[in-house]
Amino acid sequence: MKTLNIQIDESLYDALLEILKNLPKSKIKIETQDNHLSFEQAMDYTIQKNQELYKRLS
Repeated sequence: MKTLNIQIDESLYDALLEILKNLPKSKIKIETQDNHLSFEQAMDYTIQKNQELYKRLS
């Protein structure tokens, strides 16, 4: 699976999300991010992703 990160205007967000939700669920994983994360939220997210990475590497 590949990852695609995009930034879009808020006016297009709902329309694009609706298109993506119509794709086969076994072929797509949708993650949304709030760009207004606090430092603590960003740190927690980073630690969680690092834990996932280390589990895959071990």
